Amino acid sequence: MARQLDNARIVSIKKRVLHDSERVVAEVRLAQKAPLPQTELRVAVLGDYGAGKSTVLGCLTHGEADDGRGKARLNLMRHQHELESGHTSSITLSTVGFDGDGRVQNYTNNRSAEHIFQRSQHVVTFIDTCGHAKHLKTTARALTGYSPHVFCVVIPADAVEVSTTTREYIQIAAALGMPLMVAVSKMDIADKAGFAVLMHDLLGTLDAVLPERSKCIVVNVDEHQSLADDMMRMSVVPIFTTSAVRTLGFGDLTAVLGKSLAKRAACSTDDVEPFEFHIEHLYSIDTVGTVATGWVHSGAVAAGGAADTRQLVIGPDSSGNFVKAGVSSIHTLRTPTESAKAGMSASLAIQPRSPITIQKGMVVLGADQLEAGGRRMSSEFTATVAVLCSDLVKMQAVVVHIRSTYHLATIVDIGGSTELQPPGCAHATTGLRLRLSGNVRELIYPGMPVVARDGRSLTFAGRVTAAM
Repeated sequence: MARQLDNARIVSIKKRVLHDSERVVAEVRLAQKAPLPQTELRVAVLGDYGAGKSTVLGCLTHGEADDGRGKARLNLMRHQHELESGHTSSITLSTVGFDGDGRVQNYTNNRSAEHIFQRSQHVVTFIDTCGHAKHLKTTARALTGYSPHVFCVVIPADAVEVSTTTREYIQIAAALGMPLMVAVSKMDIADKAGFAVLMHDLLGTLDAVLPERSKCIVVNVDEHQSLADDMMRMSVVPIFTTSAVRTLGFGDLTAVLGKSLAKRAACSTDDVEPFEFHIEHLYSIDTVGTVATGWVHSGAVAAGGAADTRQLVIGPDSSGNFVKAGVSSIHTLRTPTESAKAGMSASLAIQPRSPITIQKGMVVLGADQLEAGGRRMSSEFTATVAVLCSDLVKMQAVVVHIRSTYHLATIVDIGGSTELQPPGCAHATTGLRLRLSGNVRELIYPGMPVVARDGRSLTFAGRVTAAM
């Protein structure tokens, strides 16, 4: 029984014989084993409208072949209108795990996400985004608010060329200094001549935007570890050819992801870094109170207080203020734990010491870290960005995404300092100075990703260089 439950051990067994019967009743006490050390990799799945992103993820996470009409994607869709239209309009998280021997753990051999987490030492969380332009706000929030480690761009094999939207996602990966992989979907309906034209266009686009990274078409390779390491070092862009109908190409894709480790997981410094947690979602539970889910960017926290004994604060509110807070309980990967460390998803039961309306985009961090590391409460900042649309002009109004929030901002100056070039970024970048409209003030710090949009098109993407 304990072997079937995997992460459990038998504490005691009591047997007794029923009266007037030869039947025996056994009382078995089980206890969960100490949690295995786990790592997590977050992959943002991006692509144009109809590229097959949700179908690819449905095959990866559930191990089922598609029927050619979108059966595999039904497992990921959350709303009725998504089921009816077949188009994703919200951010969906799905998971694939890998145990200590590298075996894939998904819904094929596990009954729930909790079971996957319990049996896995390495977890890959896929962030399924929207492809349609009318849901651009949701996709932009995924890029800045969900802290992805890798971008996976999905391109349909029956496309005649690389679309403008796909080119923008590749440019964003370069501007943010992100590892990039490409998954070519729908290989079962591609013709040889059209596919050759598409690959020529794709390789040309990658060479233009990321000339310093090698390109590698992955077909039945054995060196998955070295390929994963090179991808995470941003020295290569692997290209996978897949078919959800024939379930082809997913072996190499999952093997590379199973060997890929986020930078923080590869060289963690939890013991010396201050705690910082970004809130992505909020829930209200009667017996617990407010529960915030998100990503631990640095440091560690223990239930009842910070692991480094510093006071925690949460904010900023609409006035730019922070209030003291405590953490009463913690879950990581849907499992109760005593602490949460850098590089992991977590759910924190937050207890504010003063009244405050907790919202998405807020942060929880040590009180003495508000001014550390270049952090500053400000309404104005400079950033190095890649321009994705027509030329920008001074005093132009754009919507800027910062963490899980977005604000109207004005471009105050163009052509400032272009320091803090993202690694692996060889394309042209521009320095901007932006001012948040109204009386809005945000916690800004160098290196923070920002994405801007104007209506239904992306304007620029890059990283903050300094808060003013």
